[in-house]
Amino acid sequence: MIYLDTETCGFHGLAVLLQYSEDDGPVKIWEFWKEPIGESLELIEWIADRPVCAFNLAFDWFHLYKIWTTFSLILVSKGGDFIPEDDIDAVAIAEEKARDYRFCLKPRSCCDLMLHARKGKYQSFMRRRPIVIRRVPTQLVAFVCQELEKRTKIDDAYFSKRKHPDSPRWVVKDIDNPDGTINVAFKNIELEFNASTSLKTLAKYALGVEDDFILKFTDISISKKMNPKEYGYAPFALAVGRPGRWNHGWPEVIHHHIDHWHYNQLARKYAENDVVYLRQLHEHLDSPEPGDTDSELAAMVACVRWRGFEIKLDDIKIIREEEKRKLESVPTAPNAVKVWLLEVMSKTESIVLHNGTGEEILNSILTEWTENPKLIERVQAVLDARHAMKEIELYDKLIKARKFHASFKVIGSLSTRMSGSDDLNPQGIKGTYKVRNLFPLKREGFLLCGGDFDAFEVSIAESVYNDQNLRHDILSGKSPHGLFACELYPEKTYEEIEATKKTDNDLYGNGKTAFFRLMYGGNWQGMVDILNVEPEVAERAFNSFLKKYSGIGDHRDSINSSFCSMTQPAGIGTQVVWKDPCDYIDNGLGFKRYFSLENQMCKMLFDLANEPPKHWKYIKAKVLRKDRQQTACGAAQSALYAAAFNIQARNLRAAANHQIQSKGAQITKEVQRSIWDIQPIGVHDWVVQPMNIHDEIMCPTRPDSASKVKMAVEVVVQKYREIVPLLSITWKEDMESWARK
Repeated sequence: MIYLDTETCGFHGLAVLLQYSEDDGPVKIWEFWKEPIGESLELIEWIADRPVCAFNLAFDWFHLYKIWTTFSLILVSKGGDFIPEDDIDAVAIAEEKARDYRFCLKPRSCCDLMLHARKGKYQSFMRRRPIVIRRVPTQLVAFVCQELEKRTKIDDAYFSKRKHPDSPRWVVKDIDNPDGTINVAFKNIELEFNASTSLKTLAKYALGVEDDFILKFTDISISKKMNPKEYGYAPFALAVGRPGRWNHGWPEVIHHHIDHWHYNQLARKYAENDVVYLRQLHEHLDSPEPGDTDSELAAMVACVRWRGFEIKLDDIKIIREEEKRKLESVPTAPNAVKVWLLEVMSKTESIVLHNGTGEEILNSILTEWTENPKLIERVQAVLDARHAMKEIELYDKLIKARKFHASFKVIGSLSTRMSGSDDLNPQGIKGTYKVRNLFPLKREGFLLCGGDFDAFEVSIAESVYNDQNLRHDILSGKSPHGLFACELYPEKTYEEIEATKKTDNDLYGNGKTAFFRLMYGGNWQGMVDILNVEPEVAERAFNSFLKKYSGIGDHRDSINSSFCSMTQPAGIGTQVVWKDPCDYIDNGLGFKRYFSLENQMCKMLFDLANEPPKHWKYIKAKVLRKDRQQTACGAAQSALYAAAFNIQARNLRAAANHQIQSKGAQITKEVQRSIWDIQPIGVHDWVVQPMNIHDEIMCPTRPDSASKVKMAVEVVVQKYREIVPLLSITWKEDMESWARK
C-alpha cells in the first residue's frame, strides 16, 4: 500500500510536494519542481501500479494526474532532465494542453479514508443545518443561552472551523419584522455547526493525537497573500493570465511555495506527519481493504475532472447574448425590483412584498393576482431575468474554461449521494434540450453513451413499500403520480388526469408533487399551500391513498415508530413524552445514516423544556407568542419544544428519504464503478469517461468498448433487480449531445 498526500499551490494550481510511504516504511518527500520531470513521471507511474491510500483521494489524485499529464507533454520538448522551476511559463503553457493528453492514469486500487470515515461514526462531522430556537422572549434570552451552553455536551471538533473556537456556541440573532424593524420582544438563538473533516481534525479527535503541528498550522503555512488567484471550474493558469501578466495566477506565486516547502523544516515535518496520521487512521478504521466502490470513484472523479468534457463554445456565446438581452430594462436587485413592482400594485397587493422579492413570493403573485396583467408581466420579467443571470453565470464559466470540468464529491451528502463542487455544480445545470445540447461531452473519435434510470425513485420506493396493489397498478402501466392525482381530483378519470400532463392545468403534475411529498415523509398539511387545494381535499386524498396502498402507510408507521422520540398522547398543548429513538437507518444496501448527534441535541432541548431552571419562572412578564399569551418562561419552553420537534421532523424526513435516495445513489455508483472497471489500470488510452448527474449517467466511450459498457450497465441493473424489481434504465450508445439521452 502506498500512503500519500500532496501539498499544492492553491486548491487548483499544480502540486508542489508529494509525501508518501510504502506500507509502514519511512515517509519520503518528493519536490516536483526541483527534480527532473522524467524521475517525477516514473515515481507517479510506480505509485499508480500499486494500491493507494489517501485522505480525500479525489483531491490528491487530481493533482497527481494533472502534473503527470503536464510533465508528460513537456517531456517531448524538454527531455527527462528538465527541472520545472527553471521555466515556469513553459509548464503553465503545457498545463492547459495537458487536458487533452490521450492517456489516463488509473491506480491499481484505491482506499480513501475520508470516505470510509463518512460511512461510520465520523459521518456526524459532515455539514449539517444549524439548530434554531425561534422566538425566545428577550427577557429570558441570556438565561436560556447560559443554560444551553452548560448542557451542550458535544466535542469541540464540531466547531473546529470557527474563527473563534472558544466563543459561545449558542448565538443570539435578531428577528426582523416585515416592515424592516427589529422585533424587540423576541430573539432567535442559533447553534451553527462548523466541523472540519480534515485529516488533522480526525488525528486529533479520533486518534487522540496531541501535537503542535495540528494546532498551529497557521504558524507554518505560507502567507495568504501568496495564495494564487484560481478558478475551480477552469483549473489552469491560462484561465487567469498569460506569460508576462499572470494576474496573480499560480505561475506568479509558485516560487514562494517551492521555497516554503523546501526550506521550512517545520512545514516539512508537518507535511510528513500527514502520512503518519494517515497510516494510524487506516488502522483506527480497522484497516479497510482498497477497492471499495466509493474509493475507486474518487480516482475516477479526479481523472475525469481534469480531462474535462467537450462543449459547443460558439453556441454558448450566442445563447449567452440571448440571455443577456432579458436583463435589459428589468431590475433584479431586491430593492430595485420592489420599487418597480410597486409602481403597478395596489396597497392591498403591495403587502406581499413586505417579506421580500424572493422567487417563492414572486411565484405566489403569479398565482394570486392574475387580474393585474401589468403586475404579472413585470413579475414574470423579473423571474426570467434572474434565471437568465444564473445561466449567464454558467456560460461565463464555460467560456473561460473552454471545457466542462465536472467536479464531484463522492459522498457529498448524508445519504451518500454525489454532489457538485469547485464553483460549478454539474447537478444544477438545467435539463432543457436547449441547454443540454450545448454539451456534446465526447471528443473526436469517441461515442457518447449514456442513459437515465426509468422512474428511478418511484421504482425504489415501490420496492421499499412492498405493496402488492401499488405494484399491480404500476405494472398495468399506471403512474403513482396519476393515481394520487385521482385522489385529489376524484371527479376525473385516470385518462383525463394523464391528458393534463405538461399543460397549464397540470393535474398530473400536482399528483406527482403530492406523491413525492408523501414518499419523503411529508403530510397532507404540506400539500395545501403547494397545490393550492382546500385542507379537507388534501386530507381526504392523503388518507384515501394510504388506505388503498396500505404498504405505504405501514412503512411510514415503521419510520415513525423507530425515529419519533417525542409524542403528545393527549393532543397538542398537552404533556410531551420522550422515547429513545433509533440512532441510524440502513439504506438496505449497507450504508447507514446516523442520527446520534441530532438525537443527543433533541434530548437536551426536551429535558430543558420539560424541566427549566426554577429562576426562569421568577420573571413574571407576559408575552404574546403565536397569538397566545404566555409567561416568559412558558414561551421559552414552547420555543425549546418547537426546536426539538423541528429536529425530530427533519430526522423523520431524512429516515424516509434514506431508504429511497440513498439506495438510488448507491445503485448509480455501482453502475459508474462497473463502467470505470473497463478503463485499464495504469497508463493507458482513455476508454471510458463516466459522469453521474442525479439519476443519469453520461459516458464518452471509445467505439470498440461501447458494447462492453452497455453489458456492464445491464449486469448491475440485473443484479439490483432482485432488490428493486421494477428497476430499469434506458441506455443509448451514440448520442449527439447530453440532450439526446
